[in-house]
Parts: sequence; structure tokens; C-alpha cells
Amino acid sequence: MSEAKVRDVSRHSPPQYSRTGTSRSAGATHPGYKRDQNEDAFWSDENRGVWVVADGLGGHQAGEIASKTVVEEVQRSAATDRHYEHALQRAHALLLGDEQSAGNMGSTAVVMAEEGPYFHVYWVGDSRAYLWSPGSPTGQLRQLTNDHSYVQMLVDSGAINAQEAASHPNRNVITRCIGGSTNPSLDVDRMSSPWGPGDRLLLCSDGLSTEVEPEAIAEILSANPDPRRAADLLVAAALDAGGKDNITVQVIDAPHQHEADRTGGPRPRRQNHTAGRRAIVIAAFILAVASGLWAGWRFGLLTF
Repeated sequence: MSEAKVRDVSRHSPPQYSRTGTSRSAGATHPGYKRDQNEDAFWSDENRGVWVVADGLGGHQAGEIASKTVVEEVQRSAATDRHYEHALQRAHALLLGDEQSAGNMGSTAVVMAEEGPYFHVYWVGDSRAYLWSPGSPTGQLRQLTNDHSYVQMLVDSGAINAQEAASHPNRNVITRCIGGSTNPSLDVDRMSSPWGPGDRLLLCSDGLSTEVEPEAIAEILSANPDPRRAADLLVAAALDAGGKDNITVQVIDAPHQHEADRTGGPRPRRQNHTAGRRAIVIAAFILAVASGLWAGWRFGLLTF
């Protein structure tokens, strides 16, 4: 995306951004151009290694309450048991028991949590996680989550293809969410993977994924190593495409590759240049003595 487009977007809506960022991750959200309120929510704790994006459903205050409930339960788990599947199920139970819910207050969610060299992704609904890996020319972008949606069911059954799914009139109909139903149980999907060198994870609501093509997402992640800049440009790209929905993103870089150097792990040995120079001097001295002895013997100055 050009700098001119980014500046144009900023002129239209600078006060509507909500951002957070630390050394290796950053998040941003925007209500978009068509919605009066932002029903998305996001939160992160880099020290505990957890990030979440939630997309509220139900309209107006109902969606905001639902996404906020999800975030609060993830925060609770981050501070205690780190069981994020249980956190989403607790949020589901709370929303079902809310008197204001009336069966239509719900939220999608995607959570990423780190555990040593691995990361785990938990999700419900159509909020997504993508893994970007470096490569030429713009890296490789892979969707890690599988949408719980009506259109995805059609794709999985072979009834329609991915191109038809992108423009299907029911592409926003989800088949699973937190709250928003009378079913007391909730299935939470999960996947795990090790971090690779230079990897980045993107968590997002469908306000990004339905507006911006994967190729454009990969280009932004590839061209902008600063997570703060990448998050802002992803939101700007969704706005430039129309901004028809709330937009929320989190960009998370893989842990630093040289962590062992900072935690007492093996380090490269320093070369002892002084010892090397001493060895050279000794070798030269021995060679000179040997040459003198040989010359003395050769010309009869020395006898053995």
C-alpha cells in the first residue's frame, strides 16, 4: 500500500484507532466506515505469551459485552491456569446465563498462547490466525484456522470453491460461536506448531480477512518488519477496501532467535589473538636457530 493511501486513511479517522504494541507484537482496531460502534475487542500480554481477538455479535451493546466477556476470561486464565480452551467455555456459559442475552449475544474468538518454542491457537467462529514465514518474494502466508461458517461447510463438502465462497451471499453466517445459542456445550478447536526462524503470526477478525486478499496481507507482513507498522497498514488496507465491518488485527513476531545468548546458553568462543601472535614468534625463533645451526654445519663452522 502506498504512503499516500495510508495518509488519506489517517486523515479520515485518526481518533478511531485503538492500538497496543510492545517489542515484538502490536495490535490495532477500527470500527470501519459502515458501523457506528466497534464490537471487536483485543488484548495481549507479551510477558505471559498470550494474545486474543474477539468479534462480538448481536449488534450495538450486545456485541461489545460479548467480546469483552471473552477477553476478560482469557485474561483470567492468563493470570491463573493458562487453560484457554476452558476460558472460552467459561465465557460461553456466562453469555448464556446473561439475562440481556436473549440468545443473540455472542462472539467469535481466536487466542494464541506460547509454550516454550511452541505456540497454540484456539478458536471459535470465523476470526482467524495466519502464519507468515519468510521467503521470496513476499513470504508464505498460511491460514491456520478453519472457519466455523456456513460457507466453509459448503467448501468442505465440495459444493462451492474458494472463489465462489469469497462472494457468497451467506459468507457471514457462522455455525459456531461463544454464546449466541441455547447449547450449553461449546467445542473449541485447537492447533499447535513450533516457531520457525522469522515467523510471524496474524490474528484478525473477519473485517480484515473478508476485505483484503491473502496476497496483499503477505505483502504487508513481508515489507514491514516493525509489528506496529504492519498492524496499522493491515487496518488501513481493510479501510481502503471499503471498511464495511469492524477491523481488528494483532501481529506477533517469533521469539528472538538468540535467546540462548541472553540466558547463559552456549556462546561462540572468542579467539585468543595474543596467544596466536606468541606462537608465531616462537615458531620464527625456532626456525632462525635451526637455519643458523644448519649453515654452521654446512660450512664447517660447527661439528657434531
